[in-house]
Amino acid sequence: MEEICHVAQEAQDEPDPRLKIIERPVEDGDDEEKNGGGGGGEGGEEKNSGRGDTVDEVDCEDDMDEEDSEEDMTGWDEDGNPYLPFIPPWRRPIRERICPTGQYYSMEEAEKIVDSACERNDELLSEWCELANNNTVPLPAMPLRVLPIVTTYCVSGHDCYHVRHWTGDTSENHPYFVPSEMMQVFSLGLSSPLARPINIYGWFSVRDGWEPLRNYLFNRSRDDPAMISHGCSFLPLRSPCRGIFVSQFFLMDINLMIKEEGSPDKQLFSGYVEIDTSWAGFGSILMARFQGECHGLDMIFALLGDSIETVIEAKAEAKQPLDVRISASTSGFDEEISLYDGKFCGSGSMFKHIVAVKKQEELCVVLKMDDYTYKWTFKAGVGVVLAPEHPVSGFTEYFVMNVSFRTRGKAASAWQWSCICNDVCVSKLCL
Repeated sequence: MEEICHVAQEAQDEPDPRLKIIERPVEDGDDEEKNGGGGGGEGGEEKNSGRGDTVDEVDCEDDMDEEDSEEDMTGWDEDGNPYLPFIPPWRRPIRERICPTGQYYSMEEAEKIVDSACERNDELLSEWCELANNNTVPLPAMPLRVLPIVTTYCVSGHDCYHVRHWTGDTSENHPYFVPSEMMQVFSLGLSSPLARPINIYGWFSVRDGWEPLRNYLFNRSRDDPAMISHGCSFLPLRSPCRGIFVSQFFLMDINLMIKEEGSPDKQLFSGYVEIDTSWAGFGSILMARFQGECHGLDMIFALLGDSIETVIEAKAEAKQPLDVRISASTSGFDEEISLYDGKFCGSGSMFKHIVAVKKQEELCVVLKMDDYTYKWTFKAGVGVVLAPEHPVSGFTEYFVMNVSFRTRGKAASAWQWSCICNDVCVSKLCL
């Protein structure tokens, strides 16, 4: 598996439009149905008269944020195809067509930096190949090639990776939701055991081809670091602001530090890594390493074709603190996505997490508390496939597990899901 691209010269390809959602034009008699909530189902939080658990069906009247307004998502062409939020290079802001780094280096300095980065990457890869040739068990994840901070393309004004991935813009992504090829990160952990607990801060983000702004999976300030205790190597990941939609190339934008007391902070890993999905492979669990000076970071992830962004949210009320662990598994993989792990007391939303699910696969959510285990299974276009027979104990008023399979920021109707699941593309002229 090779997931690297040093400085790609090819332009980014538009995502594969095979999966399309066609919206039925509104007829005169449909206005009342549309305003009255017609769609693929109804949902909402229910209180269960003290029984402690209610499982909602897929929420087809999903609340939309201001960013998800119709103005942000208007557009169906004359053939009935949706206008996708893909931003080609010639339509990107002018400020993003100028490398933010190249102006500070000469060509000779850039060449030296590129040579140094290549030497470092080759050294790490050679060490890994030697381990692989010696049949080392377990074989560590293959180190990814880290891009140099500046390249000769940056200095010469060519289309460098800084320009392609907007690295000069540190804004967070906008919440677009389009079925496509997607990336799901399951975990991010240190590759070697810790001798002592450490505090980690900084960011770990992805810049994809749809809108190459930072989509954070980890983002902590120095005043609020994540403590990684002895015996635990995983970083607590947050939900991305939207699904990670991948075209041929996407960029990992990382800057992680180890907080020290009484001495300068140490750099865990800092740099850009460009991943080429044509080499990585879709539909299987992948593992890759970001090798720093003192520790390596292992990322377990998957690239999924024909996938749909899915929002998982739990709402509950508990008068006493409860130790709760909630995880999800998706698209037939055994790897778990941690949704919640800690104490809960009070009422309201426990968490809201966005994951990628293949359009015809199931999403399984598992809640563990004390000696009890509760399981839910959901499927796009179907709703709840399996739910616990008994209420979740410990929650005095209610426990609601909401799952919404979203397309373009809102849930699709049953008619649209039928088209999605059967790969049907229907033009407006054919309706």
